[in-house]
Amino acid sequence: MGDSPILLGIISAILGGGGATLITAIASWRKGVREQDVTEDQTALQGYKDLAAEYKSDLAALKTEMRETQTANAERFGRIEAELSVERSTRWAAVQYARDLVALIARRLPGVTIPAPPESLADHIIIPTKETPS
Repeated sequence: MGDSPILLGIISAILGGGGATLITAIASWRKGVREQDVTEDQTALQGYKDLAAEYKSDLAALKTEMRETQTANAERFGRIEAELSVERSTRWAAVQYARDLVALIARRLPGVTIPAPPESLADHIIIPTKETPS
């Protein structure tokens, strides 16, 4: 019953014949409604601003975390690529060494059977047979 003074003002204006009092009562009621609407709008706007600030903060934290993860991954990938490069170099040095040893054995010990290389190296190291000239 927050409108009681307004309602009383309207009734007394009608009964008392005071048109000015009626207009004042209606204007006062409208002003109260506008002020309440403005207050509600401001409250809602502040809520949206607070929510936007929270999202902005969360987004900044996610960006920071993403940059840290990217940096860590870049370092990790760099280490892996360096290790892979060393492993490739070592493998090809071992293959070349095995080829040189097979050629040496075939030249120095022509009748000896040379064991077959492991399956992973079979395409890279050819063992000469008696029919294959060294």
